[in-house]
Amino acid sequence: MPGCACLRVARGSVMAWLLAGLWVWGLGGLCGLGAAAPGTAGSLRAPQPCQAPQQWEGRQVLYQQSSGRNSRALVSYDGLNQRVRVLDERKALIPCKRLFEYILLYKDGVMFQIEQATKQCSKIILADSWDPLDIPQNSTFEDQYSIGGPQEQIMVQEWSDRKSARSYETWIGIYTAKDCYPVQETFTKNYSVILSTRFFDIQLGIKDPSVFIPPSTCQTAQPERMSEDCAL
Repeated sequence: MPGCACLRVARGSVMAWLLAGLWVWGLGGLCGLGAAAPGTAGSLRAPQPCQAPQQWEGRQVLYQQSSGRNSRALVSYDGLNQRVRVLDERKALIPCKRLFEYILLYKDGVMFQIEQATKQCSKIILADSWDPLDIPQNSTFEDQYSIGGPQEQIMVQEWSDRKSARSYETWIGIYTAKDCYPVQETFTKNYSVILSTRFFDIQLGIKDPSVFIPPSTCQTAQPERMSEDCAL
């Protein structure tokens, strides 16, 4: 899958993103912590993974080692209906760069890739099953800390797929401690970062559900994925 469309490529799913895949996400709140902060004397019990929002819209920056690029996109995430829409953002004039819209419909097992300028469409089979953007229940709690500075701090929790003190993680997710919003997801292989997604400007809900409906040009979609770069 194209880097800008990946929400998650690890944990057994195409959605390493997002797109772009991508994620990450208080004391009290939804995370069910004890009376004291993790790692302090008097903690009653270990933190438990919180429940990330099921429907939200926001923005992301995705870094892929394979391309060495950072891709910016708008994201609409609908976990209830297992669908994601990613819209490439143009932040600067990049020579020979094509911008796409991606609509991933996991219940139907397909992804639509639509070129923004021409509306040319590709319909691609999704081989992987739905993998929600959240903290898996068997994740390992790594740390809790604040990001930002004085007067602008927010508490976050860091989780990973590490299973013992002698093993290294291949996935790290950072979520806000209070409401479990995704902040960042990072995937590693052989001690190197292969995919990292930062999330921001998140708003709950889906303003316009029609963003998940492919345009009419997709009725005659081609089966091949289009290149992100201009044709030579």
